[in-house]
This record gives sequence, C-alpha cells and structure tokens, in this order.
Amino acid sequence: MSGDGVAGAGASDRVLEARTIPAAVLRLRLATLLAAQLFDFATFVVMVGRHGIVAEMNPLVAHGFLAHGLWILALAKAAVIVLVGSIVVLLGRDDTPRRINRGIATSIALLAVLGGLVGGVSNVLVH
Repeated sequence: MSGDGVAGAGASDRVLEARTIPAAVLRLRLATLLAAQLFDFATFVVMVGRHGIVAEMNPLVAHGFLAHGLWILALAKAAVIVLVGSIVVLLGRDDTPRRINRGIATSIALLAVLGGLVGGVSNVLVH
C-alpha cells in the first residue's frame, strides 16, 4: 500500500512540476512586460525634464501631458500594464484549451515588451 502511495505522490509531483514551469514562464513574461513599460515611463520623465515636452514624438502622449500632466500618463501606463498583463495571463494559462491562445499570449507579451523598449530607447536617444 505504501508503494502505491509513493507512486501516486510521484505522479502528482510530476503534474505539479509540469504546471510550475509554465507558471514560472508566465511570471517572467509579466516581469519583463512591467520592466520594459517602466523603462519607457522613467526615460520619458527624464527626457521631459531635460528637453521639455517638445521632445516627445507621440502626439497623444504630448497632448495628454500638456492637458493633464504626468499623472494621466502614469495612469495610462498602469492601465496598459494591467490590460496587457491580464490578456497574457488569461491566454497563457495551463488550462487554456487551445495551444494557439498561448502563442497569441506570447506574441502580445513580446509586442508589449518591444514597444516599451523602443519607447525607452527613443527617449534616451533624444539630444
């Protein structure tokens, strides 16, 4: 009987391990998304402090900053992080029935990270 208990425990450990690896990848995706978007926001704040809002090339961001200040951009950045992060979590779960959804979640996460990095690097390259 104890042999069955050990075999059963081993099988459940393997199932738990199989579910832990995607959860770790999901956490890594969310952390990378957060880091890239915060990099974009932090470099924006530094750029505007040094060069003024005229250095911002995105007219929506520039008009939002002029009309409402930095708090509206911080709120918008937080909303983007929560929205995209939620989509990545919902589509990337282990219990998602279709593998294509996990691929879409990966693509969305990559695009959000790329967007944050491009925005941050463009902010840094302003003369």
